[in-house]
Amino acid sequence: MKHLSVFVICIMLFSSCAKKVVMPYQNNSANTGSIKIKPSTSLKAASVTIDGNLLWDRKKKIKSITITNVPIGTHNVNVTSASWYYKEAVNHKETIRINSAGDNKAILVSVPPYSTGYWICCGVAFLVCLTPGILLL
Repeated sequence: MKHLSVFVICIMLFSSCAKKVVMPYQNNSANTGSIKIKPSTSLKAASVTIDGNLLWDRKKKIKSITITNVPIGTHNVNVTSASWYYKEAVNHKETIRINSAGDNKAILVSVPPYSTGYWICCGVAFLVCLTPGILLL
């Protein structure tokens, strides 16, 4: 039982949960809509800008980002990630138009597959966690 506990603790230390983020573009909520950015899989180390304003720039994994209080009009949205997790960098640019108050728009972002380095790192981490249990048998 002790070996299983060590293994479970190691797995928990190496894993992280993706977040669903909700944040405002501005404080004024009159005549605004929202934009939901949805990656095809959880995205690590993403940066999000709207009209050149940096709204999100963190290392955490995200499932989606919903930006509220986006004013009516046309907006340039840019989603990037240069994490070593992926075979290639993410650089998604899209122009979105909020037509009326309460308008909700969605942006789907394609996330590339994991890199070979990511899989090697996961394999090594798995072996490091598994080795103490095997040695104690």
